[in-house]
Amino acid sequence: MIGTLAQAIEDMKSGVYDFTKGGECSNCGACCSDYLPVSGGEVKAIRRYIAKNGIREHRNTPPTTKPVIDMTCPFRNEMGRKCDIYPVRPAICRDFRCDKPKKEIWANKKMYHGKYDIVNMRETFFGKENGQ
Repeated sequence: MIGTLAQAIEDMKSGVYDFTKGGECSNCGACCSDYLPVSGGEVKAIRRYIAKNGIREHRNTPPTTKPVIDMTCPFRNEMGRKCDIYPVRPAICRDFRCDKPKKEIWANKKMYHGKYDIVNMRETFFGKENGQ
């Protein structure tokens, strides 16, 4: 849970922060990454879903004078604070909760990373020229 500075420092030591509010997801988007372990079936389901629903790529970078690589998930709708592919989001996204015990978070991460190839979500669904 978002709390004290001491709690944030302790969370930094383990590499996972609990951003929930009262045990519920705060929709902060901190867990939304451009690189995720995704199965071939999930890729197909996401492609069908974005075609059917006309989903477009989101960019979540601040305006700067120098190019910035956007490492957030291209389906993270920052304005609406939601995932545009929520019904078909990858299994790792469905299973992740930042308030789980750290051991469980790391065990799930190891399992997914050992099971599926890491996919560049932006490049896979919107093409290389859009991902740069």
